[in-house]
Amino acid sequence: MRPVFWIVGVPLLLAGAFFAIANREEVRIDLWPLWGAVTVPLFAALVGALYAGFVIGALVAWWAGRHGRRAARGARRRAGELEAEIARLRKATTPPAALPVAAVPPASPVPVVTHP
Repeated sequence: MRPVFWIVGVPLLLAGAFFAIANREEVRIDLWPLWGAVTVPLFAALVGALYAGFVIGALVAWWAGRHGRRAARGARRRAGELEAEIARLRKATTPPAALPVAAVPPASPVPVVTHP
């Protein structure tokens, strides 16, 4: 994981820093239905848009996974019930008593029949 950070993460961080330094001009963003207009540096507007997209994507992914989480909770609950039933059945049953080994008579020698 550490080499991936150095190979991918550091160049992206440097590119973001250079982008922020190069784009400090102020832009006016009109947020009509919500508020008036705000003036922010260009890099802040773009980083804010990326952050908003990340948050919205995370919320959509969380919402889409609700069925799987519900199924996992049900399976976990069912597994707990089954483990409790296994424990109850193990307590209820007694192990069978050891069966005595019957004495086996020694094998009699088998007569050998020869044909004339």
